[in-house]
Amino acid sequence: MSAVVQHSSDNDSLAEKAYRLLEEQLVTLKLAPGQVVAEKDLMDKAGIGRTPVREAIQRLATHGLLQVLPRKGLLVTPLRRTDLSQIIEARRVLERLMVIKAAERATPNQRQALRLLSSQLAVAGNKLELFLRLDQQLDVLLAAACHNQFLVKALLAMHSQCRRLWYLHRFRLDLPRSAQLHAGLAHAVADGEGAGAIRALDEIIAILENLVNGLDVLS
Repeated sequence: MSAVVQHSSDNDSLAEKAYRLLEEQLVTLKLAPGQVVAEKDLMDKAGIGRTPVREAIQRLATHGLLQVLPRKGLLVTPLRRTDLSQIIEARRVLERLMVIKAAERATPNQRQALRLLSSQLAVAGNKLELFLRLDQQLDVLLAAACHNQFLVKALLAMHSQCRRLWYLHRFRLDLPRSAQLHAGLAHAVADGEGAGAIRALDEIIAILENLVNGLDVLS
């Protein structure tokens, strides 16, 4: 029995690793929107076996990053203006609730981690890879601090889709301002200031809306 449990645990950890590696490839557009790929291609990119990669593919498909094409392979979901507009519409409402609850419920350790992250974001400047990594850390901290697993699950896919949008527009983005807004959001939540967190969040959402408007009108 213990051997079976250990094997399952190992496989779960490999599936998580495969998910993280492939999600990064999708977010940074190394797997380009609209590209058709084979399962074997993803196994090669992740350097991980078939079963964990298949589990990762299922999660990525659930999050809307991949689409399974019967007998053809996997489609990297295009960045469509209509889809992203709906994502941001939903994210605005759900994330307001998340930051308010995080500001109310964060533990002392979580508040300390948010302050540290705020200081790192404040000096991120024009370093896109650093900004995306810190942005993802902020999502993780806010998810833990809000203490609402259902809210976290609802927002998870939206965050990945929005990071693809950040990366697509990386050359026209005012990255220092975006980083400062994220720093302000983290600091407000750390200080328990829900209203301040909402103000920073609303400005971040406004930037995302402008990025969506920069996509092809017909997409």
